[in-house]
Amino acid sequence: METPQYLRKHLVKLDPNLTYAGILPPIRTPHHPLQKPASQLKTGEIRDGVVVDASRDTSLVYLGTDRLAAVPIKLSRGARVTVRVGKIQDRIEGTIVPKREISIYWGYSVSVSNLPVGETIKEGRFDLVIATSRYGRDIGELLEELKKAWNDSKNALIAFGAPKKGLREILAQENLKIEDVADFNLNTVPVQAVETVRTEEAVLASLAIINLLG
Repeated sequence: METPQYLRKHLVKLDPNLTYAGILPPIRTPHHPLQKPASQLKTGEIRDGVVVDASRDTSLVYLGTDRLAAVPIKLSRGARVTVRVGKIQDRIEGTIVPKREISIYWGYSVSVSNLPVGETIKEGRFDLVIATSRYGRDIGELLEELKKAWNDSKNALIAFGAPKKGLREILAQENLKIEDVADFNLNTVPVQAVETVRTEEAVLASLAIINLLG
């Protein structure tokens, strides 16, 4: 979902697990612009792209337009890059932009850890860890305390359970309790009135509340 729609067939291989990925809703973040002709691009516009060819000192990048962008650096073919549009001629002149230099929200990154959850949390050096669980405290009871902790933190983690096991069950496999690894154990969907809340639903519900704390 994080990959811009015009890059998905270039960057994501066919996989039976992704059979129904096409029905996922677009997230429409700034780095997910629509495909359009190069003539409609604006100088200074930033777009994600994929390197389709490279020589010793130039790389050609597909940006979801009808012309490729040329950037003055050799890059690995197939690499995903972010390009700032310069002059627009037969080819688009562009420069590579590090994500840290982009002043607007430019999506999230995904990483995979082979460590158990408890070890992953401890290795992450987070200054605030929020666990979500139906057995946690009603988030409404802790909003003021949570708001202060959230605004004081620099590297926070919000942990969710899996489709078949909650955090409590997952951590129990490591002989850990939620309280051993988390500063807060919150029920972000109190009075849920259903047996379980799906992980993807819990993420949206929890982040909607957290978004109001800043």
